Amino acid sequence: MAADPRAREILELVSRTIESSPDMDARTIRVRAHVKRQTGDKALGLLERAGFIERRRADARDTYRSVKPYRASVEAPRASFSETHAARQGGDA
Repeated sequence: MAADPRAREILELVSRTIESSPDMDARTIRVRAHVKRQTGDKALGLLERAGFIERRRADARDTYRSVKPYRASVEAPRASFSETHAARQGGDA
């Protein structure tokens, strides 16, 4: 999924699906989010490892619940200062 340019949007979609209906199993989440099995399972794994969702065991099946919402606009990597400002620009020197 890392090579997929829509990876952040897929993570957000899966996160929002879990937020809207907590305690769903992986299959239900994939169906409601309209993602393929491999993509959905990868998104669930990434969100769980990053602490956005938690997996619980209930009635011999894994269910998922949101810990904090994932939003692509908030979680996007930030450019460092050196990448956004040219050296020796502006000033009187």
